[in-house]
Formats: sequence, structure tokens, C-alpha cells
Amino acid sequence: KETFPAFFFLRDEETFRVTGPDRPIPASVGGEAVLPCRLSPRMSAEKMEVRWFRSKFSTVVHVYRDGQDQDGDQIPEYLGRTEFLKDNIAIGKISLRIHNIRPSDDGQYTCFFQSGDVYEEALLELQVAALGSSPAISVEGHQDGGIRVACRSSRWYPEPKMLWRDLQGEVLPSASEKISPEADGLFQTESSIVIRAESNQKMTCCVRTPRLNQDRESEISIAGQCPPKLHRDRLRWSQFRVTGPDRPIPASVGGEAVLPCRLSPRMSAEKMEVRWFRSKFSTVVHVYRDGQDQDGDQIPEYLGRTEFLKDNIAIGKISLRIHNIRPSDDGQYTCFFQSGDVYEEALLELQVAALGSSPAISVEGHQDGGIRVACRSSRWYPEPKMLWRDLQGEVLPSASEKISPEADGLFQTESSIVIRAESNQKMTCCVRTPRLNQDRESEISIAGQCPPKLHRDRLRWCRHGWRVFKIESSHYWPEPLRCHRGGFWGGQSRHMLRALSSKGPITCIGCPQSCICLG
Repeated sequence: KETFPAFFFLRDEETFRVTGPDRPIPASVGGEAVLPCRLSPRMSAEKMEVRWFRSKFSTVVHVYRDGQDQDGDQIPEYLGRTEFLKDNIAIGKISLRIHNIRPSDDGQYTCFFQSGDVYEEALLELQVAALGSSPAISVEGHQDGGIRVACRSSRWYPEPKMLWRDLQGEVLPSASEKISPEADGLFQTESSIVIRAESNQKMTCCVRTPRLNQDRESEISIAGQCPPKLHRDRLRWSQFRVTGPDRPIPASVGGEAVLPCRLSPRMSAEKMEVRWFRSKFSTVVHVYRDGQDQDGDQIPEYLGRTEFLKDNIAIGKISLRIHNIRPSDDGQYTCFFQSGDVYEEALLELQVAALGSSPAISVEGHQDGGIRVACRSSRWYPEPKMLWRDLQGEVLPSASEKISPEADGLFQTESSIVIRAESNQKMTCCVRTPRLNQDRESEISIAGQCPPKLHRDRLRWCRHGWRVFKIESSHYWPEPLRCHRGGFWGGQSRHMLRALSSKGPITCIGCPQSCICLG
């Protein structure tokens, strides 16, 4: 009985695609979140399986199958907390509502549709946050010729950042810092600072989370030798507030981003100082002062790349446009307004991303009784995740994994897997970044052994007992392949064959233990 070669192929086009939100979904601890996804083109999903899972296909958040919810498949953490919203299932639009959000719900989710043997999925990211308590300031005693003052706050998620700042907004060095997990997954934080006699200014203890674009603050007024006068649990009493976007601002490498902020209540900012800075007040991205841009104050990384948008400055609405986005632009920015002695600021987060190259699969040789196959992809930001999955979506163990930085701040990644004779399934090499809600993938189909005798027009350099693998491009060759000798591969005694058909060429490689065809 003859068997026929197995196939590796790159997936070209499916019956449908699955898409989700193009940015992270915000949620607050104790609240609820809706995770939407849809089919393209529009079609009914009533007879499909629809599944949400976490890192593995078997870590089931919710499953809809055979026209109903399959609650028995859920992992315990989500029992009784999910609701399948299917009002628009007839046109392929569905959502999952998660109730009573917990810190552990934070992270990535996969929305998976399957109809027969055809399946597709989309990656979603849920960003959970909790705004903690107002910071409590207490005097701890004397230290190093000054008075040690501590600031504490609890019930935050994710881990918050606590800072001490002076009147000019400069970050002051703390004497100690500590972040501790609480029993339910939230965090508490504390920091202390030593106040000395020469201090004569206001200091602010600020705790913040960029996910909510909010912070909690308390101020300390210090004068002479007197003990510090503490203003506890108080947000600054100012003539205005500064607000920015309530979620991260997405941007692509090489593109541009707009960072908006505004005053509340509405008022003119024409005579104010408006400043964007990074971690410190002096790391200036852009400054507007005395009615004009102050380019000389910028740090070199932003020279020539920023543009102050002030069409609505008379009502306190301004923006900063950053051109030619770089990976190093990723992260937090502070938008700062000052009028006389009164100042306020808002924290913004820029999330930079780059969608890398399609993964390239190559055969590396023999290892541990199988064939080692590698997958490589480059030009990603931030660090991507490369996974091998089987047909059921389960993550397969890789033989090696590596992520390397490129010169311009992007990343390349590679992973390998060992394919053995008992393999009889599809495998997918997938590289993904949740920031763009997109991934790149290639598929491998593995089945069977070579026939004992191959027709001379089919990979005739393969011998009895050799396994056959074929990586196929987007074309399909229904007719037999005609192979001929084409030289050597890798400088070793491995025959390179060129297989031709009416649809186009593929390359076949014959090795001592195997015969490999690369599309």
C-alpha cells in the first residue's frame, strides 16, 4: 500500500477572518468589560463554535457550541462571571461580557471561531486598572539630620508609581520605596523622603496609574526649622485642572502621534507655559512659553520632530504632534501647564508598535530523532511573542526561543520545533503583538511517510523510507511535480532540486535522511 507525501503550507486565504478592537479594552476592578469580535465578511456564526480563551486553547473563558453556551468547559476563575452577547450573531458580530472584573483578568484573550475544518482567531487585550486610595502622609522621626516623612497608598492596579516632586516638577530622590501585593491581587505602595532644615518649598507625594489617566496626591508645605505642615489626602487646590486621553494613544513606527490635553474649566492658555516632558521636568519634549515655541529647551531626540497645535489655545485645548515615531518614543509623557505660581499636569501614555515581517520557515536539519524546523520574523515592536500551536490551539513546546534587539530599537524573534514521525496534524507558527491586534503566521501540515517507490516525476531523489515534507506557497500544484538536479545547498552534499509546474516554481531539497520541499 502506497502513502503520499505530507505537506507544509503557508495559509493564503480562508473563508472568513476574525477581527477585534484595534486597541486595548479598559476595565476597572469590580466593574465589567465587553470583549467584542466579528467575522469578515458578514456571515452567520449560529452554527459555529465560538471560544474565548487565555494563553492556551484549554484555558476556556467561555464557549458557545451547538447553539448554546457550554458552561462545563469553563475554567473555575470565570464560572458565573461571563455572558455571551449574541443579538447580532446572524451577521457574525458577538461579544463576551465579563462581570466583577478582577486583577487576574488583565491580559490577552483569544476570540476563536471554527466552522468545520476552517478556523480563525483574533487577539484582544484587556487592561484592568484600579484607582487606589489617596496617599496618607506621616512623620516617622529623625534621620540623617532631617525629618523622615512617609507616604502610603493602597488598592492600586497595576503596580503604581509613587513620586516626590518639588514646586518646579523635578522628581526628588526618595529615601526608600516599596510596592507590596495585597491578598486580592491589588498593590500597596509606600515611599519616604528626608526633609532637611534648608528646605523651604512645597513637596508633592503623587501616586499614579496611566491606565486611568488619574493620580492621587498630597502636598507638604515646608518652612524653616518648624515641623512640616502636612496637607493630607488632598488633591491640589488650583484654579484649573489638566486632563488628557483616558486610554493609551496608539502609534506606529515611522508614523505620527498626537498627544492632546486641555484645561478645565475652559480658559486661555496663551500666556501660560505649556510643557511636555518624559520622566523628569528637564527631559523636555516640547515647550511653549512667552507666546512661542522654545526649541532650544528640547532634548536632542525630539529636535525637528514635534509640532505644537494651538488652534484652540484660547479655550485651553492644545496638542503635540510627534513625527517619524521611533521605538524610543514609547511610554509616558507629562503635559504640564503653569500660570504664575499655579501649575497642574496630566499623564499620557504613548503606545508605539510595529507589525513585523511574515514568519519565514526553514529546515535546519536533524535533531533528537526528528527534523528541526525554525521560524523567524523581524521588525517588531514591542518584543513580540512567537508561538507554535496545534490544530486544537494548544501551545506546543519549542526547542529554542530567542528575541534579539535590532539597531534601531525594533526586535527580531526566532523559535524552532522538532517534528517527529508520529506527528499527524497542522502546526502554526504565529508571531503577534496585541498593541496592533494583528499577527503574522505560517502553517505546517504534517502527515505520513514517503511511498516506498516514488514516481520518477515526483521528488525522485527521495529514497525508500525517507520522510517527505513540503512547504507550499500560496499556489497549489494539483499535477505531479517535475524535479531535476539544480546544484548543492549550504555547501554540503545535499542535492538541490528545482520542481517546476504550470503554476510556478518551488524548491526541493534532498538530504541523507529526508526530502524537503520549500515554497
